[in-house]
Amino acid sequence: MTLLAALVAAGASTLCCIGPLLYLVFGISAAGLTGIPTLPWLQIPMVIVSLGLMVRGFWRLYLSPKPVCTSVVSRRVLVLMYWLSVPLVLFLTTYPYVLPWIWETLE
Repeated sequence: MTLLAALVAAGASTLCCIGPLLYLVFGISAAGLTGIPTLPWLQIPMVIVSLGLMVRGFWRLYLSPKPVCTSVVSRRVLVLMYWLSVPLVLFLTTYPYVLPWIWETLE
């Protein structure tokens, strides 16, 4: 559950920058993206929430004295899901800053 919440928070933190990316990649009309520029104030809190949830997930998997509840899936699957979601969360939280830098260096 913590991983899913972290992924949702990371996705929400990119809402302010997803409009130009969708416009660039898919050619979506800018008229449909009029409400997105009002959301940049959510970016920093959602980044903090997503990174905090990822730290909590790491703590529950590796450092917690109580074992992780493994009634549905095994611990091995939970660890695999955690490490697969870490790059996704990092990408979603950093691409608004990294993507312009990459485009600048490619020009």
